[in-house]
Amino acid sequence: MFEYERSLPLGFKEFSIIRKDGYTVRDVSYLSPLGGEVPAYLVVPNKEGQSFPAVVFLHPGQGNRATFLSEAEDLASKGIISLLIDAPSMRKAPPQDLSQEQELTLIVEGVVDIQGYIQTVVDLRRGIDLLSSFENVDSERIVYVGHSLGATWGGVLAGVDERIKAYVLMAGFSSVSKWHKTSEHPLAVLIRNMLSGEQFNKFITELEPLDAVHYIKKAAPASLFFQFSRNDEFISKDQAKTYYTVASAPKEVAWYETDHLFTACDTAYRERMQWIMGQLGLDSYNPIQPIRKKE
Repeated sequence: MFEYERSLPLGFKEFSIIRKDGYTVRDVSYLSPLGGEVPAYLVVPNKEGQSFPAVVFLHPGQGNRATFLSEAEDLASKGIISLLIDAPSMRKAPPQDLSQEQELTLIVEGVVDIQGYIQTVVDLRRGIDLLSSFENVDSERIVYVGHSLGATWGGVLAGVDERIKAYVLMAGFSSVSKWHKTSEHPLAVLIRNMLSGEQFNKFITELEPLDAVHYIKKAAPASLFFQFSRNDEFISKDQAKTYYTVASAPKEVAWYETDHLFTACDTAYRERMQWIMGQLGLDSYNPIQPIRKKE
């Protein structure tokens, strides 16, 4: 499902550059093997003649490529390149002046878009191709950071692509199909109510093979760092514990007193950044002492 023709042109385009103190933010795109262009930001340290490690970011469903931009800028100041993409679901502007029923229909259509989920993983893999094509990227030192949507499909990526050295997975689903079948969250209830029984069963049948639980156990030798919220309206403790338990080692997990979006959670941000630095073997890494289980 997640294979594609790597010999296809990358179609890399650069639209604008914003120069900042020590780095640049580039508005770019590249071609998706499954059609269309992938909008992205490329954040690059302003240093010549060096090979930099890199981080690939994918936002939560409530966000976009700008969600992690401040973190990418922080990493750039430490000598790390970042690629931040828009998931396929964020690439089309919604029509204007829709009725409430039409808006709900669009929401449902987006949620049950199986091909969009597959394309998300393929576009991430293509982003790794893009980074690896740059002379100033050390393709042996690439880390992935994903939140919610990004953590769910990042878990799938971990099982199908061996080029990522380490993964930070924030508030991801181990089984999004199980959530759709059992959750009482208003969005899950809406999907079940708006689809016929036949449509819902078809959706679940197509979705189950994409559950991260099937892939995260194949992530080794990549290192994994799971970050979960104790007050998450989407990710149950059972989903979180299953994700961590099934995952291959080496792995770590940390829990935080925050919400699904990790609002104002400086501890999670600090630990995430320090863990990335440690995985990349950078001198500025300072060991941290979080309360978490390590294997």
